[in-house]
Amino acid sequence: MAASDGDRYRALADAEFSGGYPTDDTATALSDELFFQRATQSYLWALPAVNMYAMKKGLGAVAGTGYNVMSVYEKRLKPNTVITTPNSDVIYCMGFADLSQTGPLILEAPPKIQGLLDDFWHRPLTGPNIDGVQYRGDIGIPGPDKGNGGKYLIVPAGQKIEDLGVNPADYFVYECRTNGLMIFQRGFFQSVDDLTPGVNAVQGLVVRPLKGDAKPMEFKHVSDIPANALFPHDGSYFDMLNELIQSEQLDTVDPYMHGVLAALGISKGADFKPTDHQRELLDQGAKTAWRMAKNIAAHYDEEANALWWSDRHWVAHAKTELDDFWHTLLDEEWRVRKTGYTDVDAKAHMFINAYSISTGMISSIVGFGAKYGAAYKDSKGEYLRGENHYTIDLPANPPANILWSVTVYDSESASGVDAPGQVYPSLNSMNNLKFNPDGSVTFHVGPNPPEGAQNWLKTIPGKGWFSLIRWYGPTEAFFDRKYKPGDFVKQ
Repeated sequence: MAASDGDRYRALADAEFSGGYPTDDTATALSDELFFQRATQSYLWALPAVNMYAMKKGLGAVAGTGYNVMSVYEKRLKPNTVITTPNSDVIYCMGFADLSQTGPLILEAPPKIQGLLDDFWHRPLTGPNIDGVQYRGDIGIPGPDKGNGGKYLIVPAGQKIEDLGVNPADYFVYECRTNGLMIFQRGFFQSVDDLTPGVNAVQGLVVRPLKGDAKPMEFKHVSDIPANALFPHDGSYFDMLNELIQSEQLDTVDPYMHGVLAALGISKGADFKPTDHQRELLDQGAKTAWRMAKNIAAHYDEEANALWWSDRHWVAHAKTELDDFWHTLLDEEWRVRKTGYTDVDAKAHMFINAYSISTGMISSIVGFGAKYGAAYKDSKGEYLRGENHYTIDLPANPPANILWSVTVYDSESASGVDAPGQVYPSLNSMNNLKFNPDGSVTFHVGPNPPEGAQNWLKTIPGKGWFSLIRWYGPTEAFFDRKYKPGDFVKQ
């Protein structure tokens, strides 16, 4: 920290008071500082919601809006869609609904999809408890229909099912705590040369109101259409947050932080009219908070219980103990299971660089859901940078029943690295990979491929990047810690 920074903090701590009251200069300095700090903390706290709302707006601008409208990445998701850590190795199908306009919704999930339902504060919907298993968010393979397809009834939280005139036994009932609802499906395929099975699977979805006429489903193919679904990094973030607050029901989950928002001028039913000076502070607060969150992510390997393996730099979003991969330390709302307190760094790390959450994304059931590892640093603990050439060795027999993949993401936007000539920023188990004699595989990552390199991902000089490994349908070898990927090694 520069000496001037330390002087700033000392100046605040020693700000002049006269007779127990602040001087005019002190009052101005402290009021500005308080407003700035509230803006910074509000940005971090609201990241899950604004991340979600930005996706709704960004994808809606491309595909249109409505409960029946789904954005389908029929050619897989490409870097022209700017969104946090998308998966380019499955078929994405995403849509958004507003229960205040539709009332309860029926969702007919097709077979062979892996999907989830989140509310607009990025919390998984609460589903049924079946044979002691509490479902949260998941539909499809990790959900109660087990990938066979099924009917789901989505109702506002607190809705009495008996008042709807339906037989609850006919549906898997899920409760949503917000007006907004995200419907997110992943479809799978067996060959990168034939994506039809994945596209057909997600396009089997039907969403319709419980009451009234249903609109026909519209599956908009958007793989080749540029879209920006990323939340702002500046003061316009608070305009988007205010728009969300006004569109939603009154939220009572965190009254203190909603009070902090109100102190910034954002509250349900109120006009958001910051002065020019306040607007400047909001802009500075947003830019600072964005950097704070990115700093948390960049050093997440130094967090307690964040590493998957002590001698690697791969981190686990939900945190886990090094000798126990069967249990996550955090729940689906980023709360420490033992205390119920929010892990604020884990939550910031998740929603500055990723989106969507369900039990299946952090569960420890063999063959269901998925496991993820993120790396921001190489084997020496240095940031991954686009001008360097790296290799990474993955052992034989990756622990995934469905697929596994390695993806490179832009460190600033967290969207796929958009390198010239590279269609997808990932390689997966269905690609024509070159394996080593022992069944392991070596990937090369850098701006130029070494001679003869077949397994190569391209990066951009001057731009940092990070990586995710995904294991869909993780096998017991993962949970038993028998499989351990290498680090990225700078050549």
